[in-house]
Amino acid sequence: MLCISLFISSHSLACEPASLNWEQFHKTYDLNKNKTFELKEFLSVKDFDPLPWPDDKRFQAKDKNFKLFKYLDKNKDGKLADEELGEIHSLLPNPCANWPPR
Repeated sequence: MLCISLFISSHSLACEPASLNWEQFHKTYDLNKNKTFELKEFLSVKDFDPLPWPDDKRFQAKDKNFKLFKYLDKNKDGKLADEELGEIHSLLPNPCANWPPR
């Protein structure tokens, strides 16, 4: 019983950061349903639910969507694959940074 309690206690202290809701993001913004995001589609992105828009100053101006798209489009093919879009996490603060290690 003690062993189970310790496992549950240690597991409950783990930090599990939120991740982009990929299914909803595709449903909302991938208008042509080709599993990538072109600039025209990306211009309407407001946030990365449940994640916020990055605080980085480079992506705060009026043309923030355009600049963020260009930053994320690593292969410069004019569209964002999920792998490229996933890099949004590198621009967000780590919510587990101050949590004790497991």
